[in-house]
Amino acid sequence: MKKLKPHDLLSKVSNIYVILGFVFIIGALALVATPIMPYIIYRINPAETTNEVEKISQPVANNEDVEADDTKTLPPLDTTLPEKPYVRLSKIGVDSPISTASEYTEALKQGTWLVSGYGTPENGISPIILAAHRFGYIYWDDATREKISFFNLPKTHEGDIINIIWNQRQYSYEIYHEEEGTQITDYSADLILYTCKYFNSPTRIFRYARLIAP
Repeated sequence: MKKLKPHDLLSKVSNIYVILGFVFIIGALALVATPIMPYIIYRINPAETTNEVEKISQPVANNEDVEADDTKTLPPLDTTLPEKPYVRLSKIGVDSPISTASEYTEALKQGTWLVSGYGTPENGISPIILAAHRFGYIYWDDATREKISFFNLPKTHEGDIINIIWNQRQYSYEIYHEEEGTQITDYSADLILYTCKYFNSPTRIFRYARLIAP
């Protein structure tokens, strides 16, 4: 067997390291690009917002019967709170107005949509279902997107607190389950948040939460 000269051996080892380095760089770029790819697509083609609206508005519930609970104690009235309803997730900087309009397209432009036919914090019907854009509209700047959309909803986890301002009362809910899927699977929740995972995928990101007694 021919013995490699020191120069040839060094050159061969260097080539191996170059190849390994290139592979690692490509892998790292792929890991970084995967989560933000939908956002890049959105920037290139803002019309994808229409697809997101369609995915959000498609039914997530199977019309399962829910029971009214008239025994809930209302939180104290706080006149310093906004008169209009809001959902707040301080962990991810969300402070989003809630629209009860039946026209979801317009509601989603303003922030969060209260899915009609289900609960509100006051009426004792469970669950409350709130939906919002993940990516939103081209005219939203990053600050607006992070504040009124559910772009960062995947960063919330079990134990995180969600607050709903409703008629100047604050209702607090604690997340107890995280899920990805196409439909709601747990109707025992007091509050369910959801958004699209991608533009053209039926998969949604769900967060299930229970009311914390005032």
